[in-house]
Amino acid sequence: MNSAIDACARATRPQIHQHTAFSLYTHATSPKNADGSKKYSGALSPNVFTFGALLACCARNGDTAQSLELLQDLEEGGRFPDVALNGVIYSTVISACERAEVVDVNLALEVLNNATVVLAGRASDGSGGGGTKHNNNQNAVMGVVGYNAAISTMARAMEWKMACQLLDEMIIHSTTAGLHSIDNWETSIPEEEMEPLLHVLHDERYKDLSIVVPKPDEVTFGTVLAACERSGEWEELLRIAKAAIEYGVKLDGMALTSALHACQQLGLAEDALEYLELMKQLGDEDFPITRGRQRMGAKQKLHGPDAVAYRLAISACARAPGGHRWQDGIRLLNEMRTSKYKNCAPDVVAYTAAIAGCSEAGEYTSAMQLIQTMRQEGIQPNVVTFSAVINACASASANLARKREEEDRSIAMEDVRLPMTRALKLLEAMKSPTSSIKPNIVTYNAAIRACAECLNLAGAFDLLRQLKEDGLEPTIVTYGSLMTACERMGDVEAASKVFRMVKEDDGGNDNNDIQANEIIYGAAISCCRKARQPERALLLLRKMISDELSPNTATFNTVVAALAEGKPDSKIDNNILWEKALAVFKVMKSKHAPPGVAPNRQTYNILVRCLAANLQPGYAESLLTAMRKDGFVPDVDLYTLTVRSYERCGNPMKALRLMESMREVGYHFYEVKMLDDAFKNGVKILNQVGKGFSSEDTSTVRGPFFSADDDDMDYFGDQEDDGYDEDEYDYQLLNSLKY
Repeated sequence: MNSAIDACARATRPQIHQHTAFSLYTHATSPKNADGSKKYSGALSPNVFTFGALLACCARNGDTAQSLELLQDLEEGGRFPDVALNGVIYSTVISACERAEVVDVNLALEVLNNATVVLAGRASDGSGGGGTKHNNNQNAVMGVVGYNAAISTMARAMEWKMACQLLDEMIIHSTTAGLHSIDNWETSIPEEEMEPLLHVLHDERYKDLSIVVPKPDEVTFGTVLAACERSGEWEELLRIAKAAIEYGVKLDGMALTSALHACQQLGLAEDALEYLELMKQLGDEDFPITRGRQRMGAKQKLHGPDAVAYRLAISACARAPGGHRWQDGIRLLNEMRTSKYKNCAPDVVAYTAAIAGCSEAGEYTSAMQLIQTMRQEGIQPNVVTFSAVINACASASANLARKREEEDRSIAMEDVRLPMTRALKLLEAMKSPTSSIKPNIVTYNAAIRACAECLNLAGAFDLLRQLKEDGLEPTIVTYGSLMTACERMGDVEAASKVFRMVKEDDGGNDNNDIQANEIIYGAAISCCRKARQPERALLLLRKMISDELSPNTATFNTVVAALAEGKPDSKIDNNILWEKALAVFKVMKSKHAPPGVAPNRQTYNILVRCLAANLQPGYAESLLTAMRKDGFVPDVDLYTLTVRSYERCGNPMKALRLMESMREVGYHFYEVKMLDDAFKNGVKILNQVGKGFSSEDTSTVRGPFFSADDDDMDYFGDQEDDGYDEDEYDYQLLNSLKY
């Protein structure tokens, strides 16, 4: 009877065979035949294995109702008092909760807590189900399999926090002695979100029971990793993976694949390579084949990295910041060809991932060589592959343009444009009638970016025309790349045209996905700076704030720099640009600043230079003080410019005092020729008027925006309560500045 029911539980069509299994059970345990006659052999007496097989049928079908009905019958011990309940019975019921059409996490936890108490109580008094004695009390406790089933239920329900919390509670409440322990284990779940899942451990009614919580094993950790993977909680996944290794658990192939997936999503190349090495160390003896995996069609354990693992590792290298691990990606691609493991031959996905790494690094020649290798091996590139190659060309042009501008002016513009030319030729080849692979919007976006990096504004707008002719709809990335092209050229009128097109698309787009974002505004503001239109840059910043966007510190700095570098227009009132630059600075320091925005070293450098050049040394010195308070040590040239500004304003005493204060940050003015000359000149003037320099000089530097000497003073230079909210004033000042 047990063998027949077990065969039904393992069958490939469990829904049909569940009915068969219960029919067998009913017939075998009945004292009568189907026609009502008495059986010659009598009724069979089921044991715990019988009910385990029946519950396995229910579990495979996700039939929680029949599972609970059968479990209740066993717990009451009415019909079969000699059947001893064990952890396997309860674990199988929890598995039914996991496989139910509607996953019931709370029911799984209820069964787990109930099983923990029932089995602990019967182990303590030595009784089994219905009063039968146990010879082995360890078989009567709730084992790790039941906990794993509960965590698996949470994984299917996307309840990653609950899965992590149950793992936390297992680690904390299981035996701490021995190999499997983690010193100073800290949960990642906030305390306010942690109501105990194993609430029976905190219930006074069960304080006299010896409840044993099992230690988590490789399946526990692997299932929690799967829960985090399904929910996209990549940082938490890697935290658990590292904890498993520290705990002494050897992760299996699926768990390591989950860790590789997290590394791929986060661009953690080094960690990905480490997890791939751990996969190579797996062996057949590490994870024996269980009875469940012996079932026909069951997924088998990995005994080394497969193609999926290699692809994830290559992609992690490709996504590393700046593409600096692209060569590791190509190395792994070559390793796939000679791998001893099954199903590891490189495919189009692996090649595309490696080409994406070349794209990030701007290694367009290597990307094109990989295309040739693919074709030689009979692997057909797809549109994603070609788009990555074109993007590699764009990155190459960007890198060369940046190097030409910042380091090496000997680089010819033709060299900068060469990758763009290759990209446009590839795009034309894709558009040819003989090509089976047509460009999509991602391909066009990459080509527009290539034009942008090469100052080919006309080419960028022409590609927009082409993609529309091909029936494609531009995305926000398209317009972002177009705005970048405008920014590179400093063409404000073209930037205005992009804004108009975005607005037109926004009005005609049902999904309302096309709206100017921080990237478009940031590029437009930089464009205004290049075009020497600071007021327009300030206007765009105001528009960003009014549209409830969040400009970052770099965007604020660009506006400050535009104002600092601009020339006042005498035709426009209230057009003292350095005052407006200070107003923007004060917004960065105020409660109205977007999250994460604060003045940085670049902000202070721009402003101090601007104020010194505009003969506002008092404000410049105040900013030097504020700069130090924010943890930035001003460069000596900022002191030099401020001292020179004091001299030009005819204030040698203040210049001397500032030079004296330089000692506080470790500078000695006599080591700088200009400062030393200024000091000697100041002393000479003081001696001529018969007045020596005193450290008790209490002259103050004040202005309408802030005070350097007294934090209690408001920005207007007095200590009286004049009814102004200073943060609100600065915000209003920014928004009242006229264009």
